[in-house]
Amino acid sequence: MFRTVLTLTLIIGIAACASAPADAPLGFDEDLLLSQGFERVAFPDPDPGIPAYARVGTLVNQFYHVDGWLAIPFFRDPDCVPDDFNMLELFDFPDEDGPGAFACPLQHAGHYLVEAGAEPGTFPRLYVSSGDAVPFWFVRWSDFQDAMADGRVTLPDVRAMSPRKGTATLFRETVQPRLEEHLVVTDASGFLEGGAPFEFHVTHVGDRTQRIRIRF
Repeated sequence: MFRTVLTLTLIIGIAACASAPADAPLGFDEDLLLSQGFERVAFPDPDPGIPAYARVGTLVNQFYHVDGWLAIPFFRDPDCVPDDFNMLELFDFPDEDGPGAFACPLQHAGHYLVEAGAEPGTFPRLYVSSGDAVPFWFVRWSDFQDAMADGRVTLPDVRAMSPRKGTATLFRETVQPRLEEHLVVTDASGFLEGGAPFEFHVTHVGDRTQRIRIRF
């Protein structure tokens, strides 16, 4: 059940390593990887998915902001995030006190590719997810910077920033988690509360955002 925890645990090590090169490859040839002996594993069944609530935090500088706005894409229902969880830490692993982020339903589905028979803790080479009801919050980047000055940002802190809340009815994310080719590409579009449309795109290579678009 907790294979994702084992598979993604090494991601934490990225924070202590040098950033990935800016020219990390942008290839996502799944058929080639499968022909090379990689295994496709689906989530949230049988794998429970990433043990995190939202893609925002200090790990490889995942702050997706432009024109004064920060986008926060949620992996899991925001209403399920514990009030005392530090969102900058990204991961909430299960432990003796409970299931961590796995207590909250995943808001997207997909699969990852990893070498067949790989040892627990092996990075996936690639994972891909999509969804039609993915929560997105947008807050002023200056407000978020002020909140994280002490190294801690909770969901109540974010709520106090009067976020523009929306739902991506079209969402796709492709990630190469391994350090030497670390890459996040996210495309989303949907509607804010009240009905206004939004669009979001980011290409994040290593610990740097190379392309980003936020449109309301």
